Amino acid sequence: MKQLPLYIAAGLISTALLTGCTKDFLDKAPISDALPEQMTAEPLLQGAYDNLYDEYYTLDFLINGDVWADNAYAGGDNPANFSIDKFTVNPANANLRRDWRYLFTDIKNCNLVLSYVPDMKDPKLTDERRQEILGEASFLRAWHYFNLIRIWQEVPIVTAVPGDIQGMFLPKKPAAEVYDFIIKDLEFALSRVRSTVPDKGVVSKGAVNALLAKVYAQKPNPDWNKVVEYCDATAAEGYDLVPDFATLWQISGENNIESIWETQFDGVVHQNWVTGMNTPFMWGDWKKFNIPAHAAIRAWEAEGDAVRKNASVVYVEPNWTDDYWGKPTPVIGKYPDPDGKSNTYRLRFADVLLLKAEALTELNQLDNSPTGAQSYINKVRGRVGLGNTPARSQAEMRLAVEKERQLELAFEGHRMYDLIRTNRAVAVMNAVTDGNGTPLNYNVTADKLYFPISQDEIDNNPNINK
Repeated sequence: MKQLPLYIAAGLISTALLTGCTKDFLDKAPISDALPEQMTAEPLLQGAYDNLYDEYYTLDFLINGDVWADNAYAGGDNPANFSIDKFTVNPANANLRRDWRYLFTDIKNCNLVLSYVPDMKDPKLTDERRQEILGEASFLRAWHYFNLIRIWQEVPIVTAVPGDIQGMFLPKKPAAEVYDFIIKDLEFALSRVRSTVPDKGVVSKGAVNALLAKVYAQKPNPDWNKVVEYCDATAAEGYDLVPDFATLWQISGENNIESIWETQFDGVVHQNWVTGMNTPFMWGDWKKFNIPAHAAIRAWEAEGDAVRKNASVVYVEPNWTDDYWGKPTPVIGKYPDPDGKSNTYRLRFADVLLLKAEALTELNQLDNSPTGAQSYINKVRGRVGLGNTPARSQAEMRLAVEKERQLELAFEGHRMYDLIRTNRAVAVMNAVTDGNGTPLNYNVTADKLYFPISQDEIDNNPNINK
């Protein structure tokens, strides 16, 4: 038998384990008929949430968003990360294989919920809770697909647990079709999830609205009116900026009024690897995987933005030597808890405010009135003691939004996708210099702005490129 695509194989193996059958599962009745009577909805949903603790979301999310861009350099000892940093990625890159596998396994766990829960006979499951569970799983599937399509541009759409071999070899779909699928999932979720949730780790209407705004901005043909609509719907849920930027990153500041959705870490069952792999506060003195880049440091210093710089970067005297920095050496300062208990923001309100500023800029609504783009930039700048933006023209405002998003959201996995969305990635990355002003010569071209599909997946799936 030909090898199964990695994402399908993971789904089948997991489902076989779920049903207690690990032998000859391909020869059995369709998997959709195999759910045991005692299975309940909540554990299936929890399995979907638990995927947010995998290596993609705790390691590679920042590599792809910040190291691939000009916010950070690859540290550590991982050749795959170095390749991403230097724009020399090829289909043999190990990160490509594992990220594809993780994200499609994450999608598989969402599909388990969406396939089985509608007809599940669980006396403890109310109709209201059933719909909430389906909405949360639909959002999570859209979230994973959003991350896939931003990395690969074209990917298969898997909507259910496959029941036979012929349904396992799926071709990739163009970006526009995948974005339409994401939007459909999010619209389904929006009518079902709750406004008020037990903690910010649970999907809420605010999270759905915020992700819809990001999706409408990132899709191949952005709909800026829709971006404004969903930014406003997010704001209507009662979010606001916390007064002190630095408190966002403290244990005491978790699940705050600015947080829309954040992964909950406890330091025991779930440790925050973002802390361990990137900050000086946890796991000793070894070279971190994401080292702040000169471009990011220069951006804060040029703006006189000491508040966000000091909350985002810490200088240390390490035993290791960095390729780009002397000593003291900057490392990431966000998520500082030494026990790995810091939560990780996935969506926060500052991102939404700046996204609305971007949308209004594209709609040429530029002024500092309550409905103008400048007002939203100025609100974010005011929180850290900076004056109003001097930008006035549409061209100036575009650069002002780009700069503000870099200063505000550094090391949160946004930067590369911002540059791709605004068609600025090639120009920005080819202008990057080291600490001495020497060009780093990334030689970025448009075809390097998305990853190639892993060679393993091409070998396993005969239809992937059809």
